[in-house]
Amino acid sequence: MVETSDRWSNQRRIMAQRIAAVLYGVIAIMTADLALQPGRFGYVETALGTLLIGFAMTLTRFFVRVVTKEAEIGAHVSMAETGLLVRDSLWVMLFPAITALVIAVAAFTATRWTVLLDTVLYFGVATVFAVGFLSSYILDNEIRPALSRGAFWTLLSLVLLAAKTLI
Repeated sequence: MVETSDRWSNQRRIMAQRIAAVLYGVIAIMTADLALQPGRFGYVETALGTLLIGFAMTLTRFFVRVVTKEAEIGAHVSMAETGLLVRDSLWVMLFPAITALVIAVAAFTATRWTVLLDTVLYFGVATVFAVGFLSSYILDNEIRPALSRGAFWTLLSLVLLAAKTLI
């Protein structure tokens, strides 16, 4: 067992919040991708839609964090704390922003929609593994439980892929 200082524990807490925020964006985009019908929207509309979904999830994350924090402290959060919560919630936009960039590249290279959708889904699955791994690894620096969590979360995200084939 690794001993930790208060400073190190605080760094891990902050990182855990950021990792959780990234997961919001990944799941939102993977879920939205399931309902997307190739050819119905253009690349620009799809990229903008991806960013809008990310923004909606960012707001959701922010609102949940504010209410949770206020419930913990029994008072309204300060403006400084609100700013920190906004900053941490912006991590949700990481995956949607990368996805919008992938869509933009696909538009320039005339990538087929089926390839693009598969790329986004598989990139999402890989990101879920990384997020699952990191969320466990930062707790205790143990690789085995981190790999187990990453694998389990990946398995759950593969359920989304299976649902896509059934639609």
